[in-house]
Amino acid sequence: MNNWKDIWNKRYLNGQGMDLDTLIKLDGFDTGAGRIDAADWRIYVKGIAEKLGSKEGEMVFEVGCGAGAFLYALRESTLSVGGCDYAAGLIEAARQAMPDGEFKVMQAIALEPNPQYDYVIANSVFHYFGLEYASEVLERMINKAKVAVAVMEIPDAATKEESECMRRDILTPMEYEKKYKGLEHTYYERNWFVEQAKVHGLACVLFDGCVPNYAQNRFRFGCLIRK
Repeated sequence: MNNWKDIWNKRYLNGQGMDLDTLIKLDGFDTGAGRIDAADWRIYVKGIAEKLGSKEGEMVFEVGCGAGAFLYALRESTLSVGGCDYAAGLIEAARQAMPDGEFKVMQAIALEPNPQYDYVIANSVFHYFGLEYASEVLERMINKAKVAVAVMEIPDAATKEESECMRRDILTPMEYEKKYKGLEHTYYERNWFVEQAKVHGLACVLFDGCVPNYAQNRFRFGCLIRK
């Protein structure tokens, strides 16, 4: 996790224009199998908003928001937004892109229940957490949410071998070792989120990866926990 933190702390605005494309790039969705263009991103965010059932004027908080690409697209639907991330440079980008939002430089594990938001989400961030840490973060997300919690882009343990093979196949063994040494992902059994929700007396609905034209879809899933 600390190795990942070093990488994300090196990202910041450097004279780029302030738009969705820039935020997507800062958030790491700009290369290889992880690339998502702005049009597909907006479709994806709209789909998640529909799953949440969010309405104009409601509030969404994102854990591990990075530069805020997900929230930026949500905000276009007149939703109020806020978020936290441990990377100060990315939070500064989010603040510049969404000056009316509430953004904090903060570890996910430090998430507090107040102020509450209608929805608390995490997109493509749980793979940086160990299981014990993830359990604590999810509990804090549930406590902060009035209506529902959503976690997206979760690496599926059932497809771990295939996913790792795809990453290896696009690089030489030496390149792979150099790029990913100390940068492991946590893969989750789908039932893990169901059981976590049960602890809080809540139901969990799972869904498959749903980003248009995204090579990682078959290796990812999401969950929606309603209160």
